[in-house]
Amino acid sequence: MAVQRDEATADLRSQILAAAQRVIQARGAASATTRAIAEEARCAEGSIYRYFTDKHALFHAVAGEHFTKFVELAETLPQRAGSATVAKNLEEFVAASLRFYRAVRPVVGGALGDRDFLEEQRRHFAQTNSGPMKSIGGVSTYLRREQRLGRVADGASPEFAARVLLGASFSQTVLEELVEPSGVTSTDERLAREMVRTVMEGLRPSPAASA
Repeated sequence: MAVQRDEATADLRSQILAAAQRVIQARGAASATTRAIAEEARCAEGSIYRYFTDKHALFHAVAGEHFTKFVELAETLPQRAGSATVAKNLEEFVAASLRFYRAVRPVVGGALGDRDFLEEQRRHFAQTNSGPMKSIGGVSTYLRREQRLGRVADGASPEFAARVLLGASFSQTVLEELVEPSGVTSTDERLAREMVRTVMEGLRPSPAASA
């Protein structure tokens, strides 16, 4: 019986998290009330407080579902140094970052518009050693390793290359919210390929073009 209760508890918690994700995506974080989430999850509003102290804690958990997987991906990226090509490894990571930022953007937007929520989010990042700087660190470490292998230019800045790639990924998902869907026609794979190519080649013209 105890096992069945534990499974039911886990199922309801997952059900609430999934419902919160859908409501946040559809209405935005500010309008995602616990009442609306409970209705979407088909449970009593009080059930939410059995698992989460308040709405902010629920939002942290929603973001955390995605953050954990993405941070793990960033942490394993350095292990790929020397394999495939630098461009291919970065393209796969950037495509994953686009999907990640698209999933958490409503929660991030809610945090930026709510000072208390933002402070809680910062404390959460500090306590769990997670957040955007962790992802930037993973990409930077990967690029430094590739630099030592001679596959990245000595004069390049791994940290700022990481910031540019992740920053571009996040801004792309914000852009998708600001313009009509018809204005966003590229696939994640093409976006990732062009972002990586631009960072790796830079904007400097080739010697032949300059001549």
